[in-house]
Amino acid sequence: MAKIGKGIQIPLSWVPAKDGNVPNNALSVTRGIYVVRCKHDGQWIPGKAATGHNIAYYPHGGEEKNTREYEVLCDTSFSGNRGYEWLRGSYGDVPKNSIIAGMSGDDPLYIAKSSINGEPCVGKVHSGHECAYLPWGGKEHSVKEYEVLVWKK
Repeated sequence: MAKIGKGIQIPLSWVPAKDGNVPNNALSVTRGIYVVRCKHDGQWIPGKAATGHNIAYYPHGGEEKNTREYEVLCDTSFSGNRGYEWLRGSYGDVPKNSIIAGMSGDDPLYIAKSSINGEPCVGKVHSGHECAYLPWGGKEHSVKEYEVLVWKK
């Protein structure tokens, strides 16, 4: 959130998308990989969209799941100042002010990024689990070291 005049601006918004499309202001973790969230059994789960793919990917139940409809996290700031940053997390811990992308029951799901086989991936840190989960190659991969998307104050 950014202070502008006497008000505040929340610089990130979830924008509906489908079929591989992403808005111009989509939050990327690297060129061509974007932060998304996907609906699964009524719950939002963080994941990724990739240029050239007509689906988005997310980790769930040990598998890399996919969907044609998703929401893309976009930078909607007026000031041009990024109101977010990536900070290190590990073993299920997340930094203060980590952004929640969804819930699993009563547990928050945070946005995580890391690499699998040298490729950047976006997935989730499930509160209470000692890892982050990332979708890649048809499977859900767990990693102990990752970065988490955090609001800058």
